[in-house]
Amino acid sequence: MEIHDERIGDTCVVTAKGRLDGGASATFADKVGSLITSPNPKLLIDFAGVDFVTSAGLRAVLLLVKRVKAAGGSFALCCVQDSVREVLDITGFTGMLSIHAARGDALAALAG
Repeated sequence: MEIHDERIGDTCVVTAKGRLDGGASATFADKVGSLITSPNPKLLIDFAGVDFVTSAGLRAVLLLVKRVKAAGGSFALCCVQDSVREVLDITGFTGMLSIHAARGDALAALAG
């Protein structure tokens, strides 16, 4: 899995590409988790390049959400592919996450 991060305003944007499965989930959680360093962090994960997610990957996302929320911050996903969205829907994650179709929409929601 490829993971890139950048700052857009006061939001940390992570772009992930590949499979978020048992082999990649720990690295993903560690790398993205290391970016959550300030109080009230804003974290956006762009899933446009993620084509497959397992339960281990979902656990990694949930851990990041909890960490951001514990720091008083905001978390969002954007550009989630249909196959991944189905997994989020089936597992009930959709109702727990702020999910946006486009990166710009997610950035606006985190800013507001």
